[in-house]
Amino acid sequence: MNTNLNVTNSNVQTNRDIIYNRAKIWQIALFVLNNTATNVTMVLMGFYAFFTQNVLGLSAIIVGTIATTMRIWDAVTDPIIGFLLDKTNTKFGKFRPFMLIGNIIMFLSIFAIFHTPLDYSVAQKYNYTTIWYVIFIIGYTFQTCVTKGAQAALTNDPGQRPIFSLFDSIYNAILFSLATFIITTVMAPKYPKKLIDPDLWKDVSLMFMIVSFVLTILAIIGIWQKDRTEFFGLGKNNVKIKFKDYIDILKNNRPIQMLTIAASTDKLALVAVRAGMVYFFANILLNSSLQGKYSLYATVPTLLASFVGVGWARKVGIKKAFVVSTWISLLMLFLLIATAPILAKPTWGTSVLILLILMALQSAAASLAGNIVIPMIADCSDYETYRTGRFIPGMMGTLFSFVDKVISSFSTFIVGAAIAWAGYGNTKIVPNTPVNNKMTLAIYFIIWGLPIIGHIASIIAMKFYILDAQMMEKIKKAIHERKQVGSEA
Repeated sequence: MNTNLNVTNSNVQTNRDIIYNRAKIWQIALFVLNNTATNVTMVLMGFYAFFTQNVLGLSAIIVGTIATTMRIWDAVTDPIIGFLLDKTNTKFGKFRPFMLIGNIIMFLSIFAIFHTPLDYSVAQKYNYTTIWYVIFIIGYTFQTCVTKGAQAALTNDPGQRPIFSLFDSIYNAILFSLATFIITTVMAPKYPKKLIDPDLWKDVSLMFMIVSFVLTILAIIGIWQKDRTEFFGLGKNNVKIKFKDYIDILKNNRPIQMLTIAASTDKLALVAVRAGMVYFFANILLNSSLQGKYSLYATVPTLLASFVGVGWARKVGIKKAFVVSTWISLLMLFLLIATAPILAKPTWGTSVLILLILMALQSAAASLAGNIVIPMIADCSDYETYRTGRFIPGMMGTLFSFVDKVISSFSTFIVGAAIAWAGYGNTKIVPNTPVNNKMTLAIYFIIWGLPIIGHIASIIAMKFYILDAQMMEKIKKAIHERKQVGSEA
């Protein structure tokens, strides 16, 4: 019979023989804002190519090459900064300095990019924006590595970790639904040159980064009480770690291996789908404007899936929730492929509506699986503590990010290759005009075929992912017993 017993320290709770480090709901709700704060910056940097080309007058090809290079730089910085995070333990904590310093770096760099002097020469503009982009990536990695790493200290209760995904889904739905709307619909019309007005981007960058900074401060408050050595793994910070420990983790931590395979293949597909959906609405449904409405309405089932799915994950375990939601999404994808030739008829209003509903339901199931990946990284970090005694959440999270970014970076190449195969590699694809049958197949492959491949890889990987609810209970108990021995020694 399971019993819950409150003890003197309100931060912990016993379950059978395990003492869980539990967080208050408000602490989880606030800490999740760390991820939202960095997503605010990514919304802005999503306009980097548009700003540099249409406001600064730079070449789209060169800017695209710079952006791709920065993604590689982003991956390279991950393991380095993750290692530094695990080596850090100050009076201000392990995680809070990285959150604050990272956001300040991003604040300065984004402000600088969107305030690039217009009287600079073309070469100066390239150099100026690229240097600040490099600096931005450093700050971004500083703060994002905490999102994945600090969860292991925030709570180790398997019933609480999925709550992160719930708040994250809500915050991101609000952010991504409103951010572009505010920039393009609310603010841009107020400026003489609309979206290409330099003053617009100066004001947008300042406003958004103030929001990001405030969210970071709230997230720091959320992790404040848990950013202490007693909540780090075995409750001590004297475990020696070396950079070469990454090799040992890659070789011997099977859960992070399998989770990385599962998440990165799904991420590759997700990035490709975002690009492919533009062609789906513009060249199959022949209605580009419909995509914005669909994206808005599709957030409803996504949020509902998060509410229901997270509550279910707290009962059955994160692994099972990930596998089942992936299976649901996979079956829905096969259903979409089977029905698309019948339903994807621009002149059939009802059939298109049915198709979009099916797509929204599939997306909701896929998003649930994607959203609970971050709590699973915390489980992998606990497994590393169980396996070696090392508390290295920074290295675990950034190792995951490094592989994830490298694999998902191939999505752009795959999309380009599919379009080239269809015969449109060097042809302008006019919106709201039909395309040939090969291009139709290429679009279907991008938006549905790639996710199927990613889901199959995920399901196979999860066969070798041992961190189910029972194993996590065993790990938490073992860590607790070792902490007790250490405290008595």
